[in-house]
Amino acid sequence: MIQIEPVIFPLNQGIATHMTVTVLNFATNAVTCKTYYELISEENNLISRGEYTLTEEEFAAWGLDNTYINQCVANAIGVTIINQTE
Repeated sequence: MIQIEPVIFPLNQGIATHMTVTVLNFATNAVTCKTYYELISEENNLISRGEYTLTEEEFAAWGLDNTYINQCVANAIGVTIINQTE
């Protein structure tokens, strides 16, 4: 799991402290792809989830470093990564 700066959700939903990111299937000729993310509490409770589609520029810059995808998603949803040790 990716450690993030705590994010407090309203209405007692909880505090997200971790994020997971999964790249969804894409064709070999794709110029973009979707990701699925979850924000999780310290107690492993699911606080929020969603999908983010990489831009063509982000997809093209992906390269060999998968932590780059984590950072793209974090930037898009407004969370700050503290530690990417998974």
